[in-house]
Amino acid sequence: MNASINAALLLSLSLLGSPANAETMKPWWSQEVTECDVQASHGLDPFHVAPPQSRSTMDFEKAEAACLEAVGNDPENPRLNYQMGRVFGYSGQWEKAMPYRLKAVEAEYPQSLFVIGFLYFTGTTIDEKNSCKTVKMWRRAAELGRMAAQVALPRHYMRGDFASCGVDVPTSELASYLDAADAQTSDFYTSMLIEDLKTELGQ
Repeated sequence: MNASINAALLLSLSLLGSPANAETMKPWWSQEVTECDVQASHGLDPFHVAPPQSRSTMDFEKAEAACLEAVGNDPENPRLNYQMGRVFGYSGQWEKAMPYRLKAVEAEYPQSLFVIGFLYFTGTTIDEKNSCKTVKMWRRAAELGRMAAQVALPRHYMRGDFASCGVDVPTSELASYLDAADAQTSDFYTSMLIEDLKTELGQ
C-alpha cells in the first residue's frame, strides 16, 4: 500500500466516533457545558457536551480565551484539557498544547488517548514521532471503548508497525476490539475494513 493511501486510511480511522460505547468509561468529570465546549468541542469525541466545531469553523481567539478560563476553573477536567490542547494544536501553537494534551492522556480520556497516539504515530504537531507511545495509548483507548482505536490498533499491529516496541497483543484481544467496533458501526466501509481485518486474524 502506498504512502498516500495509507495516510488517507489512517485519517479515516481518526474520524471514527464511538458514542455507542461511551458507557465503557463513566465520566467522573463535570458535565457542565462551558464556553470552551461551545467553542472547541469535537463532534467525534464520545464525551463532548456541545455542538462540535471543526478546524475550519473554530474562532481560535475566542476558543483560546474560553478554554484557558474553563481549564483555570476546572484544571482536572480531561475534556477541557483535551479541548485546550485541540485549540492550541489547530492554531499552530503545539508546544503550548502539549501540557494540556498530556494532562488529558494521563487522565485516560479516550479521545485524547486516540488522538495523541495518532499524532505520535505521524509525528505531526508533537515533540517526537514514537509509535511505541502510540500502541500504548491506542490499546488503552480500545479498552475504554474508543472505536477508532479498536480498529486502528489491530490494523497497525498486524502490519508490524509496533514490532520494535516489544508489545505482545494476543490475537484474541485484537479480535475482541474488532468485534466491539463492528457492533458499534453502521458505516459500510468501516464494516468492510473490520471484516477484512478479522479475516486476516483468522476470525
